[in-house]
Amino acid sequence: SLFKGKKPIHWCSSCVTALAEAEVEHADHTSPSIYVKFPYTDEMPFEIAALGDKPLSFVIWTTTPWTIPANLGISLNPELDYVAVDTGSEYLVVAEGLYQSVMATLGLENTKIAATFSSEIFDKRNCRHPFYDRPSLLMLGDHVTLEAGTGCVHTAPGHGQDDYVIGLRYGLEVYNPVDDYGRYREDVEFFGSMKL
Repeated sequence: SLFKGKKPIHWCSSCVTALAEAEVEHADHTSPSIYVKFPYTDEMPFEIAALGDKPLSFVIWTTTPWTIPANLGISLNPELDYVAVDTGSEYLVVAEGLYQSVMATLGLENTKIAATFSSEIFDKRNCRHPFYDRPSLLMLGDHVTLEAGTGCVHTAPGHGQDDYVIGLRYGLEVYNPVDDYGRYREDVEFFGSMKL
């Protein structure tokens, strides 16, 4: 069968052309990694409704901060347990197996686990993008691991293969707000025309 679509490819912004996998040479590069809260906006699942009305956010970690403007979702592992961590003023959601390391990295002391639950109770529910007025869909994906991060994976279907695959499965747009020259498109709020 034949179909027309979009998918992420390797691209050279200086020669403005697509690159084959064999042409890609990675130079050493250090980018800041960041943690970002995505506020939960849907109805609370009945399994954890006892948490009440205190704000709840899913916390992602990424080594590619420049892809945050293209975020359309957050991937969770369907086989892992997740926790709502009470910080006093809000709940933060991370994978149970990464709870202690994330809290230590964020410098959050005196936290406690308020609830433990399966990620499946949040499947197809929504958070809000941290600085754009659009949803970030919660999805279940086997590519999420406990090797690093929070167990909540920032997902930008126009910027990575795993993101692309899960985005297709959940019907997300293959959104890439970057032009052929490695700059954000002019219409990208806050970052328009900035070079990556």
